[in-house]
Order: sequence, then structure tokens, then C-alpha cells
Amino acid sequence: MTYQLFSPELCREVEVNFSNEADVVVVGSGAGAFTAAITASKHGASVIMLEKAQRIGGTTRKAAAAYWVPDNHFMRRQGRADPKADAMRHMAKLTRPASYDPDKPHLGLTQWEFEMIEAFFDNAGDAIEELSTWGALEPVSWEIQPDYYAEMPENKAPYGRIIYPHLRGGQPDQVGDGSDMIDTFAAAAGSLGIEWRTDHAVSKVVVNADDEIIGVIAKTSDGEVAVRARRAVVFASGGFTHNVELRTNSLPGPVFGGCAALTNTGDFIPIAQALGADLVNMNGSWLAPMVLDRAISNRADATCSFSIPGDSMIFVNRFGRRVVNEKAPYQDLVTAFWTWESQRAEYPNLILVMIWDESTKQHHSGDKYGNPMIPDGGDQSHIVSGTTLEKLSDAVRDRLNLYAAHTGGWNLDADFTDTLLATIERYNTFAASGVDEDFHRGEAAIERYFNMGGRPGNDRNETMWPIASSGPYYATLLCPATLDTKGGPRANAHGQVLTRAGDTIPGLYAVGNCAGAMSAGSYWAGGATLGPIITMAWLAGRDAARQPVRSPGAAIAA
Repeated sequence: MTYQLFSPELCREVEVNFSNEADVVVVGSGAGAFTAAITASKHGASVIMLEKAQRIGGTTRKAAAAYWVPDNHFMRRQGRADPKADAMRHMAKLTRPASYDPDKPHLGLTQWEFEMIEAFFDNAGDAIEELSTWGALEPVSWEIQPDYYAEMPENKAPYGRIIYPHLRGGQPDQVGDGSDMIDTFAAAAGSLGIEWRTDHAVSKVVVNADDEIIGVIAKTSDGEVAVRARRAVVFASGGFTHNVELRTNSLPGPVFGGCAALTNTGDFIPIAQALGADLVNMNGSWLAPMVLDRAISNRADATCSFSIPGDSMIFVNRFGRRVVNEKAPYQDLVTAFWTWESQRAEYPNLILVMIWDESTKQHHSGDKYGNPMIPDGGDQSHIVSGTTLEKLSDAVRDRLNLYAAHTGGWNLDADFTDTLLATIERYNTFAASGVDEDFHRGEAAIERYFNMGGRPGNDRNETMWPIASSGPYYATLLCPATLDTKGGPRANAHGQVLTRAGDTIPGLYAVGNCAGAMSAGSYWAGGATLGPIITMAWLAGRDAARQPVRSPGAAIAA
């Protein structure tokens, strides 16, 4: 193809003086970027990494950093089966439930989705094992955490696929988090001589006379710099969570923010579009509730609420009604926020009010995984309280008034408190019996895991306990948010970016949340973000290192 370079995201090599070069240039510094860089280096390529932020790590550094790996080496060593046919059916059913058919050649998926999921299954275990051998990963098997959909009949291995990073310097098998993962990656990359540069926001790619990608241009605090890629450029630059315009135009419902790195603004999307890439899954994202105050403040350390413990605790909408299983996986919770009421032309669940009593505060306060119930002494500015439910309702109304400009004036119904009293009475009946007749709370293994333990004396349903008849009561506001988006250019199983005609764009790769995800709108399990990201980055790094050296381009600046 011949690019008509009317786009500001593209430039010809004759216009560029490169200041540096490497065989492979990797854009980003999260798990996908480091995996691609280390793998390319191990296959003989020199590598430079360019990071937009002032610090390496991206969203990975903020994450719990579990990674979901079917048929991993821990499972193999234990003789634990993870049959491929069943795993493929499990992932396919979650990915495209409306078209899933086990008797179809691609299980109801598109051919691309099927091939990508198959490549993930076939290579995930080997990728993790090889990266571990190189010292790039220090995996800890976490067999006690079930898959999100452990009860599905297609899921023949609901435990054992989830792996966590090791706490650097900790005891054997002591679990760490994303900062430990990044530090381990960085140590491995440093030992290979891989160079990374922060404050390098890549805004353009350089194209040679043969329409191959041969470099990038990055904006820095000292001006623009051009870096030549002799063999390939790998983008692993994250999604577009913090690009409000793109997020609003792409996602299927309102989102108030997210906990991706603040630099995740979809910088690769216009570059890919200029190159004629086929964008897929642009309406997809890794969803989670988030405390409204945190979403609006948009702090760099803000996190979504991934698992919310508490038994004498419920979520209610503006009318004071429960509308969702509060313990459901966070991805599934968000769809409840997007319920549309046509006669009122509103989202009645746009904000969900999380309400809990003093006993849940005592039993379940903490700060892990975005728990809104912060212990005394921590930042509780997002929490309101009242000695009675009436006073709590007034406090919630006042807090919502502060955010009216962000929510379209959304606030509680006039009869909220009366309905809430009836809701609590009904919930308490369920809690006493241990059976949630409305939403089946506590019936799935992952719901009990997310609750992080029950209270002594509760042998019925550890996720439920009657809400006290007297205060104090507490509340916070939850809103729809993203861990990150997962739409972008379609890439093949080698990570090569594809055009709308299905051709590869020579020299261009994309992995992670800047690329279109194979899982559509689903969230297969804890770590179903990083598991595929690491696997596909391993494949991309290997393929990028094997590419031919492309035309030399302009001279390297002295």
C-alpha cells in the first residue's frame, strides 16, 4: 500500500534525523511492554523502550497484577488437567454468549477471535514458564482463588489458573503486587542492557519509501526526538481510559473515570487509524465500580473497587431499591449502572449508594482492592454517615448535590428513605435465612472469595448478615468506571497490526490494552487482563526480533 501522508501522526523518513536507534522500539513500560522488550532481546534484538510518564510501570504498577494462565506449569507439575477443548468453549461462551455454539467450527466466534484465543491457550503456559526462567517473572501460584465463572459446566479447571507476582525480597510464595512485577521486569531488562527512557510520549511513526514502519517520534520536555527501529515498533501503550472524548464516543454507557495510569489517553488510536488499521472492540473495556469522589478527583493513585467485602451491606439505586448482586464480579456489576428507564429518560442506577452499618465497619474495613470502607485514621472523605437512615439519606443527598454538574443533577427520589426501609427489611429476611431470593448473593465461589471471610457465628451465608435496626449507618457513592479500555487495532497472533483488508502493516506491532482484545466485552477471570497481555507480548517480541532489517532511512544524528 501507499500511505497518503496527510495525517499529522505519520511522516516520511526523508523528513527525519534520527537521534538514536535499536532493532526494536517498544512504546510503553507496563507488563506487555517489558515482556515484548525482554523477549525481543532474548532473541537477539537490541531494544529501546519509550515511556510517556515520568516513571515506568504504567497501569501494571498500580494493579494487584494477577495473571490468568490456562494449563500453566504449576498445573502441569501437579498433574492438574486443563483440557483445551473445554477451555476454548469456556472462553468462547463468555466472549460471545449470544452467538456461542459448541457445534460451530469457531464456536460462534469470529475467525479472528477464535485464532487469537487458541493462540493464547496454546502459548500462555510456555510464555510464563520461559519468562520465569529468564528471571522476568517470579510467579506464585494462587490456587485458592476461583475463576469468576467457576460454576460454568465448560470450566473444567476453575482453580489453579491464577498466578500472582512474588513479593520481591519476601518469603517464598509470598504474594506481591504490580509494583513487584514491574521491579522484577525492570531488573531483568536492565541485566540485558535494555534501555528505557521516560518523558517520551510517542506521537508519530516514521514510514520509509516501502511503506514500512521504521521508527517513531516522541515528544519530550526538551522537544521532539526521533528513534529509528531497524526491525519493528511494538506499541504497548495502554488504553484510552483518560481520553474523555474518545471514551464517551466509544463505550456503551456513561463512565466517570478509571484507575488506569493517567497517561493512558489512547495515543496509539489516531496513529493506527492513519495507517489504515482495522479497529475492533472499541466499545469494550475492563469495567469496575469506583467511588464517585475518587473518579471525579482523578488522582493518580485512585483505584477502582474490585472486591467489596461486608455482609450487613447493600447497594441501592436512587429509589432505595437493590438492583444487583453486590458480590458479583466487578465487570458484571457495572452493567447494572447502565440500566435505562425510557419513560423518565434516565439512568436510575447511574450512581449506586453503598450502605453499611457499624458491625460491617468493624468486621470488614480495609484498603485492599479498592475497599470503600476505610479504617479509622485513613482517608474517609468519600464516606458520609448518619445516626438514622433518615439522616444518612440527607447526607447522601447533600453529597450528590456537590457533584450535580458531573451527574446531570442525579439525586435520590423523594421516597428514597421509605423504600430503603422496606428494602432493608426484605434483605434482612434473606440474611436470616442465608438465601438471597432476589439476586442469589453468595452462591458463587468467587462471591465468597471476594467477601474475604465471614463473621463468627454465621454458618448460613457468609456474605449476608442483617443490617442493624439502629445506627450509626454509613454510605458512599459508587459509579461506573474502567480499569482500562480494551479496544484498538486488530493484531494477529504474532502481534502484527492488520489493515482493514487483513494485511499486516510491516514493522508495526500492538499488544495489551492499546490493541483490540480477543475477549470482546467479557472478563474471563481474575488476571484475564495480564494473562493474555503477557502471552501475546511474548509472541510479539519473538516475532519482532526476527523481522528483517528495514531500509536505513535518514542518517543518525551525531
